[in-house]
Amino acid sequence: MKKLTAFFVVMISTLSLLAGCSQMQQANSNSETSNIDSIPFEKNQLYAVAYLGYDEIDSLSFYTQNYLDSENIPIHYISKGEYYLVIPRYPTMSVSLYKNDIQTMEPSLVFEEKACAPFIVQCNISDIFADVTIRFVYNEETIEFSPYISLEDGAVEVGNRGVNITKQAT
Repeated sequence: MKKLTAFFVVMISTLSLLAGCSQMQQANSNSETSNIDSIPFEKNQLYAVAYLGYDEIDSLSFYTQNYLDSENIPIHYISKGEYYLVIPRYPTMSVSLYKNDIQTMEPSLVFEEKACAPFIVQCNISDIFADVTIRFVYNEETIEFSPYISLEDGAVEVGNRGVNITKQAT
């Protein structure tokens, strides 16, 4: 009888420990959410863009606190001009950056990465010509856009598959 009671005590203890571990793993996986998850993506949007300033970066700390998981963000210099923060929605996306030549209208590849992470690009020395094209590939789909400031209304243009997360001036 003592052996049977001891067996049940061990079994119940073991099951309790396993249940506790399962709840702990679930809590840990829930806490491992990314700040990128706080970006208000709509269903078909694949990237977010924020205008950071002209010739110098303003309010990057706002974006690192609210949308990014790291303060170490690579910067790609295409030309002196506007700074944009670009955040891919999925890390499995690949990215290519092309410098657009205003004289030949031909793009030339300057950067390529198979596993995408947030980055900053400085571009658009002229307000009449977007000198960078950003290309994302995700699930056999290719999306290209060139960020720029609209001369018509001053809006930040991020392409039809992106979301503009530029902080509004207060």
